[in-house]
Amino acid sequence: MRTLTTTLAFVVLVFGLSGCKPSPQTGHTVAASGKQSTSIDGVPAEVLAVAKAAQPELEVSEVEYETRDGNEYYDVGGTLPDGSELELDMTMIDGQWTVVETQRDIEMGTVPETVADALLSAKPAWTTRRIIESDQGDGVIVYEFFGSDGDQEEVKVEVKLEAGQAELLVDEWIH
Repeated sequence: MRTLTTTLAFVVLVFGLSGCKPSPQTGHTVAASGKQSTSIDGVPAEVLAVAKAAQPELEVSEVEYETRDGNEYYDVGGTLPDGSELELDMTMIDGQWTVVETQRDIEMGTVPETVADALLSAKPAWTTRRIIESDQGDGVIVYEFFGSDGDQEEVKVEVKLEAGQAELLVDEWIH
């Protein structure tokens, strides 16, 4: 067990320092620049226009920028009139800025039962600290659970919901 923990720590360290991480959808390593806070004035007008079209009531308060595998990404965050926070993750698809994820924090009481069952079946001693609902815009929603499972330090566990079926993900979801 100690060898596995040491190996995992080494892998996390190597990928973290290199700005890369394995992508489960493609099986290759993703070269990422790391997120950098960006002035709203410095964001391309097209990015803000797409964000506004997707969420007209969003009051944008922060933007982060990064590159992954040479592709530009903007995370546009802000609040809705009810005070809830929302983040739109955007990249270029076919030459057009596109929202590829809509993320919001939620409480356990709003998690679909099939998702909660998948999590608790795999992690019966799970204690939740934070939940992010990540709508992929194509009928897939990934629930990111931050917390601990018994004696473990805090970790992230993801459950994908697609067509009513919940699946505990082994690899981190890379949009």
